[in-house]
Formats: sequence, C-alpha cells, structure tokens
Amino acid sequence: MKTLVWFRSDLRLEDNPALKNAFIESDEIHAVFIYSKVQLKRHNESNIKIDFLIRNLNSLEQSLASLNIPLILLNSKGFEDNGVLLNQYAIENSINTVYWNNQFGEDEEIRDKKVSKILKESNIQVKNFDDQVVYKPGTLKTGQNQPYSVFTPFKRKWIENFEMDFLDIDFDYHKKNFSVGKPSNIKNFNFDFEKTHFVEMDLWVPGEDEAKRRLEDFLKNKVNNYSKNRNDPILEGTSRISPYLALGIISPKKCILEALKLNNFEFSSGSIGITKWIDEIVWREFYKNILFSFPKVSRGQPFQDYSKKIEWRYNEEEFEAWKAGKTGFPIVDAAMRQLSNEGWMHNRLRMVVAMFFTKNMLHDWRLGEAFFMQNLIDGDFASNNGGWQWSSSTGTDAAPYFRIFNPITQSTNFDKEGLFIKKYIPELKDLDKSVIHDPPKEHRRYCNYPEQILDLKESRLRAIEAFKVAKS
Repeated sequence: MKTLVWFRSDLRLEDNPALKNAFIESDEIHAVFIYSKVQLKRHNESNIKIDFLIRNLNSLEQSLASLNIPLILLNSKGFEDNGVLLNQYAIENSINTVYWNNQFGEDEEIRDKKVSKILKESNIQVKNFDDQVVYKPGTLKTGQNQPYSVFTPFKRKWIENFEMDFLDIDFDYHKKNFSVGKPSNIKNFNFDFEKTHFVEMDLWVPGEDEAKRRLEDFLKNKVNNYSKNRNDPILEGTSRISPYLALGIISPKKCILEALKLNNFEFSSGSIGITKWIDEIVWREFYKNILFSFPKVSRGQPFQDYSKKIEWRYNEEEFEAWKAGKTGFPIVDAAMRQLSNEGWMHNRLRMVVAMFFTKNMLHDWRLGEAFFMQNLIDGDFASNNGGWQWSSSTGTDAAPYFRIFNPITQSTNFDKEGLFIKKYIPELKDLDKSVIHDPPKEHRRYCNYPEQILDLKESRLRAIEAFKVAKS
C-alpha cells in the first residue's frame, strides 16, 4: 500500500503517530509539507520562526532520507487550497491513504474537514492522530460534563486518568526498508523568504537531535532547581525548548516521559522542580483544550464576555516605546530587548510586560498578542493567546482584574542584582543595584535612559476603574 504522511507541526521522527502508523501499514511512504507564505503571514508567524521552520525542514528531510522517504514541499496560497494540492499529489502517485497529526484552532479544524472531504471523494482514506496532547481535546470534562476552564482541576483530572501506556513512544523505523524513486525537492524549492530579524541563529540549532540534547541537558543539570530558579531571568534556569515544541521537533510526551523517569514516575511528589516543569507542559495541553472547546478565542474574542466592554485606550507613542524597550521601566525594557535580540523572552517577563501593556498602559491585549507572535521564535497560538488573556484578566483561569504586577517590585524580586537589566540595557550597566530598578532622574539623564511613560499608581487606578465599569 502506498501512503502519504502530511507533516505540519510535527517535524520529527520519534513519537510521531502519523508517521509510525503509516510505517506499519505501508509498502511505500511519501511525505509532504505544505508551505504557504500567505498563510504564515495571516497567522502572524514571525520572521525568525519561519527561518527556524525552513532550517528544521532541511533537517527533517535528511532524517527521512535515511529511511528512503522523500520529503516533498508543496507551495500553497493558503489553507483553502490544501485539499486540492494533496488530492492531486495522491492521485498522481497512486496514494491509498493520507496520514496526519491534528492541529488545534478553528482555521485548522475547518481546513482539515475540507481536506478529508476532498480526499474521500477520490476514494483516498484519511487517518489522523493527536500528537500535541496526551488526551484527545474535549475528553476531559468536569462533573457537570463541561470542558474545564480552570487549570488546577484540569490538571487533577489529567493526572487521575493518566496511564503509562500513553507514553509508549519507542519505535524502530529502521526495521523496514522502502524504495521510493521520487527525490525530495527541498533544495530547489522557492521559500520566497528574506531574513529581516537580527537574531544570531547559533542560539537555536535546528533538528530533532538538538531538541533531545537540550532536554537531556535541562533534566540533568537544571530541572531539580527549576522551581527555585525559573523566575530569575539571568540564571538560564528554564529549558529553552519551547521553539522545538512549537514546531513539533520534540513532543510533549517525550518531555513528560523523560522527566517522570527521573522522578520515580511521580506527578505530585519527589523533585519539586520536576513536578513544576511537568505542570508547564500540561499548561500547553490545557490551552489547546481551550482552543478546541471554546472556538471564540480563535476568533480574537476574549474568554470572559464582560471584558468585551472594556474601553481600551491607545497611544501610538506609548505603543512604540513599549515595542522598542524604551518605556522607562528597566525590567520591561530589558525583556522587550531580549525579545528583539533573541526572538525569545523569559516566561516570568512575558507576564510582566503583558500585564504592564494591558493594565498600566490599558492597551488592547490583542495588539500585544499579535506583536509577540510576530517576533517570537516559539510563537504558539494557544499558549500565546492563553498567556495574554491571563495577564489581561480577559481569559480563562485569568488573574483577577485588580491584580496588577508592579514592574519595579517584580524587578527587585526576580532580578535582585540587576544583572539581567545590565545585560540588555547597556546604558544602565554602571548603575548600582540600589537604583537600577527605578533610576532617579539624574541617573536617567546621565545614562541617556528615558523617563517613565506613565505613572504606576495613576495607571493602576485607571485600569481598575475601566474593568469595574465593564463588569458592571
């Protein structure tokens, strides 16, 4: 039987259920990836993430070549033509079955239904699987048979239903040989890509082997201190594998399995660092369940309906200052400069800058959400949307609207010595830790560092009032 594996957000061999099942059931396998510059732009994918995608497609092509499976790239105008493209390829190559791993989001679900319909009309079978989650989205329900909208009870149910068989990811691809005459076209494919970001890509080595190396290094050297160190941005206490998870270069199940091995297969006891890190992986699954169960969040709508009535303000100068890392609040500015320098931002700081943007600046969370997606190498719609809605108190399981981080307090708590600030704001590198978190005016003039764009106390009261009015 000839089969086709449609790669999407799963650019790996290990723990790839679509590839594995095709391997078991096939005599000949073809692999395709549908590349659409138009669709990437529609979904606000960043220039650096597209760069990383292309590099990882080249790595995947080499991995598949070792199995005699060609990776064919198809150029697309957007999701609308995916069914036609796949159907045409399948017919031309006498394909019997098309396999893929599911993506989540309303656009993706609509696309996949159209693709399935077109293929089935041509008597081509479709088989799809879930690789980004442990449980099929929507299967974990509350006692009232409703989808979860709060993380803690979701995680509790997640653990209660967990079975180790879920993590059976071992499979030997080399026990079967294929012979496909069709060569990959990746070397001649026109990605129509121009690098516009300024990140040194040595920071983000492509490939499945690199993703596994990062995971191994994190679990060996950092994870036991993760709970203690994860909030200090200068310590590099996190795994930095989020870009690899976003493109599916490593799977969540692989991460959970390797962490559990170190913790005697316990979710709630043992190493606090390991259990806390597993929580972060489960958060990703929680937000994918939110996308599935509440399609409105895919349409740019807040989860909390009352928050549609919030009168967001907009100030172009403030918005530009925030994007450029020139708000006059050092920890906010250092975080935004890390984003432009690395294509990545420390998770604690994502919350700090998002809450500053939506509460103190009182700017619409959707503007910040889009800017993050346009600049992050690890942009993942579900997690990014969930994080921004949490910070702005418009989302599921969100922070109470009156909870507003003070960026100066956050800075003194989590960057005590000011080392992170000094790293990304060199004009402040000579300031003592006693003044660096909120430099006095004379220091600002001396360092050529801007004044604060707003008053923290006044802006806090303004935000609380705006949310109160909307809620009433």
